[in-house]
Amino acid sequence: MPTELEEAITTAGTVSPLIPKAISPLLLEYQRRYSPLLAAIPARQWNSTQYFFNRRVNRPDSGGVVDGGARPIGNSVYEQAVFNIRLFQAVGSVTGFAQTVTRDIVGDLRQIELDGTVSSMLWTLENSFVWGNDGATANGAYPICSGLDYLVSNWTAGTGSSNYTNAVDINGNFALHYLDQLIDLVESNAAMPIGSQYMLVMSPRMASAVSQAFIAQQRFAAPTTVVGAGLNVPTYRDVPIIKSSFLSPRSNQMGTVTTATATTGGTLAAATYYYQVSAVAARFGEVQASVEVSQVTTGATSTVTLSFSTPTNLPDGAGPILYKVYRGTSSGTETLVGTVDAFDTTGTAVTSVIDTGSNLLTNSSGNTGPTGYQGGNTGAKPRNGVQEDIYLVPRDENFLVRPYTRDMQIIPLAPTVTAPDTLPFACVTDTTLAFRGVKYGGRLSRLVAAL
Repeated sequence: MPTELEEAITTAGTVSPLIPKAISPLLLEYQRRYSPLLAAIPARQWNSTQYFFNRRVNRPDSGGVVDGGARPIGNSVYEQAVFNIRLFQAVGSVTGFAQTVTRDIVGDLRQIELDGTVSSMLWTLENSFVWGNDGATANGAYPICSGLDYLVSNWTAGTGSSNYTNAVDINGNFALHYLDQLIDLVESNAAMPIGSQYMLVMSPRMASAVSQAFIAQQRFAAPTTVVGAGLNVPTYRDVPIIKSSFLSPRSNQMGTVTTATATTGGTLAAATYYYQVSAVAARFGEVQASVEVSQVTTGATSTVTLSFSTPTNLPDGAGPILYKVYRGTSSGTETLVGTVDAFDTTGTAVTSVIDTGSNLLTNSSGNTGPTGYQGGNTGAKPRNGVQEDIYLVPRDENFLVRPYTRDMQIIPLAPTVTAPDTLPFACVTDTTLAFRGVKYGGRLSRLVAAL
């Protein structure tokens, strides 16, 4: 005789095909991001492919004179700047069959897909507004706009202006006085008080480190309302703190990079060059740079080729949108020499970058992309798996604005003869990050939130 337990196990195994499957109607969103930065940036309708604006960079000279004397005639100096409006797009579809058979579980499947696509588009925009590089992708199949990583990075002013530095490389653990240093740096450049018209942008982990520093030093800050984002957020010295998932560090690392050299076609002098390469992942941000590699060159016309496989270990299975190349002439001294598109001018995934000494070519000399290094910066250095950045940027349209042509539109598409049962759609927006006065922003680089 089987025991009651044996009988229950036997019975369950026998009738298991007859037991109906019960599925929870609650859909778990397994991929999430913090993206309030996008909503906190002032936006303005702009019906053009480019956003042009003028700025005065110098005022007429003035000074003392002797009695009856006169000073030379002086004039203001003006310049015109431009940001390219970039088209962002996502295309989705569900079948009529899937829409019908899932209705009892999830309701309107097509609407769920629409909502998910809009969220993904918002993440794509914020990722581009933090990590994008217009110059690197301008001639490619998937152009994006420049973000804070490039715009707020040891900036040098233009015509008629002095030079300003608005980024500081910390390379160490966070301490509260670094926020004071950042605020003072921007206030010195901007010659204006820094307060609620600005925002500190950081990762959730770094925001926790700031909160812990408040408690340790008995410095508390009352919440304030960020009108654009509709959020109640903490402040430091009246500056709202905005969290963004796209500044969070991760342990994901760029894979193995191999090197080769040629003695013609470039301008690299004879030396030993050290390189690291990092990837900027879609809807995520920059990952940890690769292990350092080196290459010896000879003569004065050499090139160095960096070869790698497309990263497959990026968060949530995301693909790369950019590669950042760091170079130095001794081990551990690499700085950002340039940024390249993750796809060459034919739309093929980039698996090699050629450093000619004057620019970075992708895949082959036939896919050169932009002329000259894009986004190079001797003050920017590779990040490890725990380092991240903090930005201080204005929330004032005079300094920072998001012009848009179409602001997140859903376009219904028609089924085709070859796919008559589809319910396709497209989500589009045309926009850019127009930092009209980049000296009014600041960055702390390579900070560690030690909790």
